[in-house]
Amino acid sequence: MSKSKDVGGRASIEAKPGLDLKNAVRQLLPRRLGPHRILAGPLRGRRIFTSWHDYPAAILGRTEVALINWLRRNVSPGETWLDIGAHYGYTAIAICELVGPHGRVFAFEPLLATAGYLSLTRDLNAFQQLTIVPFGLDDSTSMRTLQVATRRGMATPLEGDVAPHNTIYLTGFEAVWDMLADGDPAIHGVKMDVQGMEIAALRGMERWLNRFHPKLVVEIHPGVDRPTFLSTVADVGYEPTGMTLDPLPGELVPGYIDDRSYVFEAS
Repeated sequence: MSKSKDVGGRASIEAKPGLDLKNAVRQLLPRRLGPHRILAGPLRGRRIFTSWHDYPAAILGRTEVALINWLRRNVSPGETWLDIGAHYGYTAIAICELVGPHGRVFAFEPLLATAGYLSLTRDLNAFQQLTIVPFGLDDSTSMRTLQVATRRGMATPLEGDVAPHNTIYLTGFEAVWDMLADGDPAIHGVKMDVQGMEIAALRGMERWLNRFHPKLVVEIHPGVDRPTFLSTVADVGYEPTGMTLDPLPGELVPGYIDDRSYVFEAS
């Protein structure tokens, strides 16, 4: 762990976890995808369609602890929430439980295979309130395609000479929400984890975020320009000073650290 300067010039903590052993162990885990019962944690007993190789922490119930705790404090029955970058659906399960059968959860997952597995997770838990949307969000005015690499069921940006592995579809939220909302456009909360597309995804939601000021939690990824990101947060109607869900030791002010989630309050 080392210190760097954050966007305001202050010292912040960079997260540099030792992943070599973790990745080595992961390679030994079964890759077969199938239904698994979550073994512990707040979602214990729920079922998720994934593999031990791709998402062992979900099966063990040890992932996204701070985020799940925040959701439990902030989601109410009957609300409408967006899970943008839903992956295999671990957080979507939590949100579905909290909004209940009279709420709505729209889970955006651009990898078609993963979206299909997410639909199986929905069926395993009988979540009629969950709608799976098989594309990603940016600030486009119409549908476009993007070549991406894939890693454990997630779309990741292509780097260097890595050959494309998948084509995903992207569009701006503005282009699709009227249709998806079906006459009830209110949004109460947004969880965003979009692997580096944060700025474009927020820009595409600007009108709706400014209109409804839903609760907003965003995971920030490597390569995202922090000043531009925070300026975009302000443009869409939120205070640009976030609150970290799970501060690292020494993170006394928000460090906007890679792969960490931050909550932003409406301005």
